[in-house]
Amino acid sequence: MADLEKAIRFFHTQPGMDKLFKLFREELLTHRKIKGYVKLDLFKPVELESVAQFFQVSIESLKTKGRVDLEAFDRKLDSPPFNGLDLTQLLESYFDEKLLSLSTKEERKYYLKKLEEEFSLLKDWIAYLRRNTHDTRWIQELIEESSHQFEQYVLYLSEGIRLLPSRPIRLSVFSQIITLDADAFQTSQPLGKLWLHVLSETKRLHAIEPITLPENRQGEDALLREFNLFREDISDTVTVANCYAETQAGYHAMWEAAVHTRSVLTVPLREVIKLTAVYPAHEKGIVWVVDNPELFTRILDEVPSIPMICPREKWDCATWEVFDRIEDSGFELRFVGDFTPKSIVRAEELLLHYPTQSQTWKMDVPTYLKARDLTDYISDKDCKLLDKHHLDYLACVKDEMKDRRQPAYLMNIVDEIIYALKKFYSD
Repeated sequence: MADLEKAIRFFHTQPGMDKLFKLFREELLTHRKIKGYVKLDLFKPVELESVAQFFQVSIESLKTKGRVDLEAFDRKLDSPPFNGLDLTQLLESYFDEKLLSLSTKEERKYYLKKLEEEFSLLKDWIAYLRRNTHDTRWIQELIEESSHQFEQYVLYLSEGIRLLPSRPIRLSVFSQIITLDADAFQTSQPLGKLWLHVLSETKRLHAIEPITLPENRQGEDALLREFNLFREDISDTVTVANCYAETQAGYHAMWEAAVHTRSVLTVPLREVIKLTAVYPAHEKGIVWVVDNPELFTRILDEVPSIPMICPREKWDCATWEVFDRIEDSGFELRFVGDFTPKSIVRAEELLLHYPTQSQTWKMDVPTYLKARDLTDYISDKDCKLLDKHHLDYLACVKDEMKDRRQPAYLMNIVDEIIYALKKFYSD
């Protein structure tokens, strides 16, 4: 009976339902939403009986009340055997017409003004829609098609903004929480496309800017990721060595086995978010963040017990989640990176995120001068990255790099790096 066509066939067989639905239709068109009631004065006993059976009440009880509320009928459609049918959708299919379409621009403006007053979390977004610009024509068409359905979308969007996660969560799980449908927020669905539009509005710096949707799937993923939402949680990974981890159930056997077997783990976000703690498997209490994969490998060859993390070139969510758990466990993050603008930016972001539990190592002017690559050159565009953050901690190094316009790579002094780390861990 959950199928709409089956439900319509069922109601056609019930005496009095046609009369009831016609009265419902008038109320719906009057209020522009599921609201109001219809009187039962003109209903015959056999018609009252079918209505009473629908509500699972006695005819006497129905006669005493003398009316049927549209909202009560809509709520009853949520239970078996109808399981979530919408009254507006049911009536539109029953009469084969759009009942809540808004065809004129003025009707839509008035309608959006009411939504703006009702949904404060989406006030700026709805105000943008009221401008009726060309780029929102697809949204205006959704409103024209069914203002009731659009209002349901807005309710879900408002709940989505209210419940934006502070930790990573799959989009399908988030969608299930908000709508009870894991696919509703998929970007191929109307609600999913509207969700991207709302998130894009949230990112705007000024109200005069147009809202620009991502141009491709990569752009969509990047936008969702900024709000801790992921379509999948396998490709976002972080590589670790010699670190223990815990879950709510206790020690994580896979991480513990990796330490004992001197194995490197590449862990996807799906597994990282299950962890409650990450910490070094060494009494020194330091986890080294090695920004260069080749350097990470060489160090591990020579200092096999050193606790290290090798993030991907772009520090995605899995990396930051591991950093958070190390900080929460009370241990230190120590950054080891090349002297390139991108690496300097990552070092500064680490220092800014964890000001009391992070520092850099070998990122000073003498090391820069020894490791310089005299055949390479820092472009004007890359050089501007050095001004992204302003930390006194690395100011001297950045000034030297700006003056010389040459990067420096720790692989040029890898023997010196390894010697220093061996000595540190032998003391």
